[in-house]
Amino acid sequence: MDVYLRKIVSVSLGFSLLFSLLSLASAATGNSVKDYESHWAQKQIESWLDKGWLKGFADGSVKPDQGITRAEFVTLINRSFDIRGSMPVRFTDVPTTGWIYEEFAKAASAGYIKGYGDKVRPNDPLTRQEAAVIISDLLKLEDASDLSALNKFKDRDQIAAWSASKVGAMINSGIMKGYPSGNFAPLQAITRAEVVTIIEPLTTKLGGAMEINEAGVFGGEDPTAPAFDEGVTVNTYGVTLKNFLVLGDLRINEGVGEGDVSLENVTVKGKVIVKGGGANSIHFKDSILGEVVVQKKGGKVSLVAEGTTQIKTVTVQSGAFIQLGQGTSVAKLILDAVTKVTGQGQILAATVNQGGKGSSFEKKPDLVEGVGLLSGTSHFN
Repeated sequence: MDVYLRKIVSVSLGFSLLFSLLSLASAATGNSVKDYESHWAQKQIESWLDKGWLKGFADGSVKPDQGITRAEFVTLINRSFDIRGSMPVRFTDVPTTGWIYEEFAKAASAGYIKGYGDKVRPNDPLTRQEAAVIISDLLKLEDASDLSALNKFKDRDQIAAWSASKVGAMINSGIMKGYPSGNFAPLQAITRAEVVTIIEPLTTKLGGAMEINEAGVFGGEDPTAPAFDEGVTVNTYGVTLKNFLVLGDLRINEGVGEGDVSLENVTVKGKVIVKGGGANSIHFKDSILGEVVVQKKGGKVSLVAEGTTQIKTVTVQSGAFIQLGQGTSVAKLILDAVTKVTGQGQILAATVNQGGKGSSFEKKPDLVEGVGLLSGTSHFN
């Protein structure tokens, strides 16, 4: 997992222009202004204040509805993700010394800030579409190739071409969403409260890699705001992962035995490595998965895709049954072991290698290649 997605450490996320002047926060008194009371983000703001992550201004206010500058946001990201490396930068609107230069040098080293030519506009308010680009690049989310999700916004035409794929990635992953008005407001300055609530899920990470050793439901309640973790390992059966974004790998280990594991509205940016499970066992519902690798030893495992599940690659290295429901899709299926594929889901391309000879498909993939097919032993029903 990328070093910048390590466990979030306790950091001071002061929202004043000079983040380093933490003494301002201690100047607040018992008569301080609590301008976040009754605010829609009060719960998250109070949580951050209690943890010491949010320090606010000298009078005790946090100005939740005030916009945040690009320099402030970069500083917040560097501190919350513990980004310490730096590289020389030459932005004509950034002094070569001082805290602003240092923070943009860190951001450039992490690869999530590229600027506008030779400028970076440190004191400009950060717009919502700019925030989407920065966070998407930081998390290394895959750009959305299908931008249809953006059509639900009334102001779709205001989302710039240079940000559309990044905004799409943020919407698809559930990290950002629109307003009740039906707008995304790409040109609107993102507020301090919005920043807190967007970053908040990342603070629930468990040791950088979550291990599940007992049955139950794990994840978020809100499907539009999924829980996050760097990586997840499932060591037992009877587990449901729900409304979750896994930034690294999801491992379904041998401890699952012949039991069941279910994913509901789960996005996995890394690999799904399947080493456990039995018949009708591993369920993917309305999920977006990168590479699924089947490596179970001794016996076959069943993968059941349902709803709107999309999988980039499935590599079968041990025997498997794959059931693809109507509306599901697999971009690439690689068979190195005998596999039975049923259901009306779409397979764009399948490669049947020597070990996959004897595999069968209920619905013919759009493209089939490999020695297994040439041998005539793989067939379509």
